[in-house]
Amino acid sequence: MLRQRIILFKRLNIVVDLLITAASFVLAYYLRLSYPGSQLEPIGPFSDYSWILLLILPVWWVLFNMHGAYYSQRTTPFMSLTWMVLRVTFWGGIFLLAALYAFKGFLVSRWMIGAFLILNASFLSIEKIIIMTWLHVLRKKGYNFRTVLIVGIGDRLREVKYKIDQHPGWGMKVVGFVAVDASQTNQTTYGLDRLGDLKDLPDRIHENVVDEVIFAIPIGYLDRIEDAVRQCEEQGIKTQIAMHFYTPTIAKTYVEDMDGLPLLTYSSIPEDIAKLFLKRMFDAVASGVGLIILSPFLAAIAVSVWCTSSGPILFRQGRIGLNGRIFTCYKFRTMVANAEELREGLSGLNEMSGPVFKIKDDPRVTKFGWWLRKYSLDELPQLFNVVMGDLSLVGPRPPIVDEVRQYERWQRRRLSMRPGITGIWQVEGRSRVAEFDEWVRLDLQYIDNWSLTLDFKILLKTIPTVILGRGAH
Repeated sequence: MLRQRIILFKRLNIVVDLLITAASFVLAYYLRLSYPGSQLEPIGPFSDYSWILLLILPVWWVLFNMHGAYYSQRTTPFMSLTWMVLRVTFWGGIFLLAALYAFKGFLVSRWMIGAFLILNASFLSIEKIIIMTWLHVLRKKGYNFRTVLIVGIGDRLREVKYKIDQHPGWGMKVVGFVAVDASQTNQTTYGLDRLGDLKDLPDRIHENVVDEVIFAIPIGYLDRIEDAVRQCEEQGIKTQIAMHFYTPTIAKTYVEDMDGLPLLTYSSIPEDIAKLFLKRMFDAVASGVGLIILSPFLAAIAVSVWCTSSGPILFRQGRIGLNGRIFTCYKFRTMVANAEELREGLSGLNEMSGPVFKIKDDPRVTKFGWWLRKYSLDELPQLFNVVMGDLSLVGPRPPIVDEVRQYERWQRRRLSMRPGITGIWQVEGRSRVAEFDEWVRLDLQYIDNWSLTLDFKILLKTIPTVILGRGAH
């Protein structure tokens, strides 16, 4: 993930730099075209100069790479960034003037070229400073962190902690460490709190939000961590190991580099950061547009809920999101106001196996609520959750807190991907699936085979499922 995140950011940075360079050239041309000075010769149409822009863009791309513009700039001072931009534009200007000199037959306004270089250097410097300032503010506020638990001992533990501390741009926040051998560590080691030993690892993962576990151990301790690695794999927790010894049964294997420290990574979740980024962007845009378009309809439902039964319009419930994050899920209320209090008396009517409570003809559901549930209209407020990033449009169903506490270890892997409003269970199983294990297997099937195309297919299948009210309670 670190490597893919860096590659994605580098590509976005290149695109922005080249767009700014192109915009600077176009602006310089129109400034020259509209310049009121009477001593300047008139210039031709922009199409006569477009070939120069096609020459500039690849040259600037090469120069930026040569001057290290796309390496980590986390600790680089603003003045150094500006100096780097000035070097690029200086040498680019030298190359450009030399190339234009070679084409003596074509007259190019030196005023325009000078304006382009000045504008380009100014805009690129401002861009770099804005991006660095924005990243600094985000990092200072603690956004976009991945929480990390280290399993380690001795120099390996120290080295991993040092690497993470030296590279805050990685967005890794260490919650503590689990000792392989508690007798060889203190309660606080290298500034990290000891959260127990290997036998405590499952509990620590359940008690804390953990996105990744890094095993930092000497080779002599490899035989002690195999079961711990399998526990992480089963629960969908990304695992990184400094040594190659384990053959996964679910997770995909790849090697990452942590500033020269090789890490063998086992991940049973999708790791294509570019595709996940597109998924998140689509979720945010589609749900935002949906809320705007559906706002009159949502208001009508809200009024109907308020008029047909007493109690709040929205039902708020704590749900478990990505890797154990708790969030408040919103739905239109479809039951009587004291539905949670009545649940215990209906436990004998539960039609689902495992830690899920579902009744086909639930007596707590109101008449209008039954209609909302049949066509899944009660879930429309969850578009707010999608905008906020708690949910995705497509993903495993978000469970409630009490359900997760009853999960078997292998079932927790369904928490390793952002939950969704709809998913394979809704379009292929829904209420026809009475076995919770089968439900989970459908979710894991989605995680193991995830793609943007699969999300699109599920969204398309959701439309007739909702319109026809198939399998709804």
